[in-house]
Amino acid sequence: MSVSASEDLNKFIGAYERDFDFHDENLTMLAWYSRRIVESLVGKRDLRLLSLGIGYETVPRTLWSALEGRLKSYTIVDGASEIIARFKRHGLPAYVDVVLDYFETFASDTPYDVIEMGFILEHVDDPDIILDRYRAMLAKHGRMFIAVPNAGSLHRIIGREAGLLDNIYRLSAQDLELGHKRYFDYKSFTSLVLRHGFKIVNIEGILLKPVTTAQLQRLRLPASLWKALCTTAQNFPAISNSILIEVAI
Repeated sequence: MSVSASEDLNKFIGAYERDFDFHDENLTMLAWYSRRIVESLVGKRDLRLLSLGIGYETVPRTLWSALEGRLKSYTIVDGASEIIARFKRHGLPAYVDVVLDYFETFASDTPYDVIEMGFILEHVDDPDIILDRYRAMLAKHGRMFIAVPNAGSLHRIIGREAGLLDNIYRLSAQDLELGHKRYFDYKSFTSLVLRHGFKIVNIEGILLKPVTTAQLQRLRLPASLWKALCTTAQNFPAISNSILIEVAI
């Protein structure tokens, strides 16, 4: 069991408030990530869905809204009691079950058709434990969606060349506030999932980000440009702000 299974995860709740520096950018990426999952599941029904983490609430609310009538069950696991309490205040569909547990200790006897762990592996002490544990819970013909921030993002590479960042793998104060423990890049991320016996069905980028968050905010880009940055990123995962991998077993 990793150290995360004894960590007080409520201490990170401040990173999900609106005044957090990356709040709006994170919502943009999470909305796109959710949309791509829904698009990948077109035509599939009677799904048992598992989500790791509540976060900003964007992912679970998007998924159950878009997949309404196609879900047999939806389980959401989160280790922060305060985040769960806030999530439940808004009301949940009857088929949604929220479980207070650590990702390292949650167990299920029935396999899931879809498991999504968007922006989880950068938080845990041992990503290998997580992938092994949830691979065992994935149905034979199921799909798993995994997303992580990318150290090789274009803005980090440019920042290093400009002398603003000495190491693209260095965690910022905001990373630490979110509870991040590492950065992946394209090679380390793909190697990780392949090492655990997964087959990569699709890999794509989320948000092509050329400059820092603060610089983007000053540009006041219209929604159409934010959408274009996400659409373009699909074909350039190695340099996108985040990487999304869909896998099967």
